Amino acid sequence: MREPAGVEQAVEEPVREDRFPHERVVNFCDAVFAIVITLLAIELRLPGSELIERVGADQAWGETFSVLLAYVISFFVTGLFWVGHMLTWKHVRRVNARLVWLALLQLFFVVLMPFATRQVSEHFVVYALVLTGISLFSWLLRRTVVAQEDLHARLGPAQARLLLVRGLIPLLVFSCAIPLGVFVPGKWAALVFALIFPLSMLARRRILARGD
Repeated sequence: MREPAGVEQAVEEPVREDRFPHERVVNFCDAVFAIVITLLAIELRLPGSELIERVGADQAWGETFSVLLAYVISFFVTGLFWVGHMLTWKHVRRVNARLVWLALLQLFFVVLMPFATRQVSEHFVVYALVLTGISLFSWLLRRTVVAQEDLHARLGPAQARLLLVRGLIPLLVFSCAIPLGVFVPGKWAALVFALIFPLSMLARRRILARGD
């Protein structure tokens, strides 16, 4: 007796390892990054006449400049994380629960960026902690992808190692900014962020020079 077509198809169809649609996960993450960058700009406003009369023009515009500087830093830092997110997810072929949860944990800290940006001047350590949280789960996600997708074989040992090291550098820099922010003002402690780019270039040069 022949099984009904639906039953036969259900029996023969293999269980998919890719339990989550790749496009939906990536699009959701992209949307969160876009919303966060938009929310950062909400804090930007010119000083009102009442504020200028109360504290003076110099102080009022000085505070506005501080807010603008914090926005610029947060914009490029968030953009840096988004670029890293793309570099990681372009290698993903199978999306499982581990990747999804690591992505959600990263986004948990990403959505705190507007709040943390408002704390830069008075509570820089809070800002550095949020950046460290994003970096940590970004790197854990990347390390999982490198292992799960066997990128050492697909890309070669040098490229896979470079991918890991470039994800580790922001984590180390932002982690160092936490104790630094305890002893120096936030605007000076934030200067350490600039180390990310030369360190990334140095790592790329040294790793690729060594080859496989």
